[in-house]
Amino acid sequence: MPFRSRFLDNLRKQAWSLLPLPKPDFTTAIHHVRIDEAPLRASYASSPLSQQSNTFVLYRIIGNDLPPRHREGQSLANLRFILENEPALAHCEKRWVVNRITDSAQEAAVLALLAQHNQPVLHLPFVADEYIRLGLDLTCLPSPDYFSSQRFSQLSQKKKNRLLGAAHRLKNLYVMNNNGARNAALADGRPRAKWVLPFDGNCFFTTTAWGRLVADVTARPWLKYFAVPMARLLDNQRLFDPNFVPPAKEEPQLLFRRDAAESFHPDFPYGRRPKVELFWRLGIPGPWDLWTESAWDIPRRPLSPEAYQFGAAGWVARLFSGVPHLEIEGRGIPSQRGVARQEAILTLFQTLDQTYGSPSSSASQPASTPP
Repeated sequence: MPFRSRFLDNLRKQAWSLLPLPKPDFTTAIHHVRIDEAPLRASYASSPLSQQSNTFVLYRIIGNDLPPRHREGQSLANLRFILENEPALAHCEKRWVVNRITDSAQEAAVLALLAQHNQPVLHLPFVADEYIRLGLDLTCLPSPDYFSSQRFSQLSQKKKNRLLGAAHRLKNLYVMNNNGARNAALADGRPRAKWVLPFDGNCFFTTTAWGRLVADVTARPWLKYFAVPMARLLDNQRLFDPNFVPPAKEEPQLLFRRDAAESFHPDFPYGRRPKVELFWRLGIPGPWDLWTESAWDIPRRPLSPEAYQFGAAGWVARLFSGVPHLEIEGRGIPSQRGVARQEAILTLFQTLDQTYGSPSSSASQPASTPP
């Protein structure tokens, strides 16, 4: 990371650490970011983009269920809930990304439900022949034989799983395709609308939430990015209350103006801060400013030339995952989610290795999941 980027990054971390405890969520911190917006406003006013109407295209990305992080069948259940209950959103086209679903029956059910509701789909299929060519990435380990060493055997199961997850990075990038699907949505959406929302599949907008988002975006259209605060739900039925406005303090979703230069880092795998990497690059403040990378993590990019050209807009609900104890806010909950997520990812890879065969399923390699 260049010196100037490291210097600014350290300043942000120091400023965050000096804030009164408990640490505020990003929605509080983001309002303390101040830049001179006058040049952005002038540049936008003189561009053809300013003459275009404020249209939106919202993508929801539907991938694999990952028990125990999610309840089995939760993606399909939440998709049905959205299709049956989400209101029409003003000036917005809804589209869907069906992303590398490995269970053919589950994928067929998702595609059939979307077709039943006449929803446009960008289909990114899982191809077994592509998966089986992917082996382990052992460059993250101290030595190629580290998994068979005594040092590895003495690690806690949590640390073992983290290393196994790192070694399965290439499979993660293909199967989970987290940032890959987001970037596919961005590429598909930029010609369609002025504002593109490549959101997670379980996101739901009420009329109130969408109205606030549109009002915030159209009040400052010279900004290229907007962070959309997210609220985790334990009960989807609460969305039927027209006065329901939950505290939205979770990791936000990102909204892009069609000419925004940035996209998601394609090499950051699911479970290792794929969306947060872009927060860092854009300078969006939050608790992630205090997070540190492990030795095996992909290096983050330096600050973007478009850093700090962002605002906050409205809020969005995240539908219930089906696992209550991983959704309740409280001390240690993020790490519990992370542990469950890592276990789920490794379990999926073990199942795929056993089904299709893979370089990582040979006797010389470790099992993909803990005993």
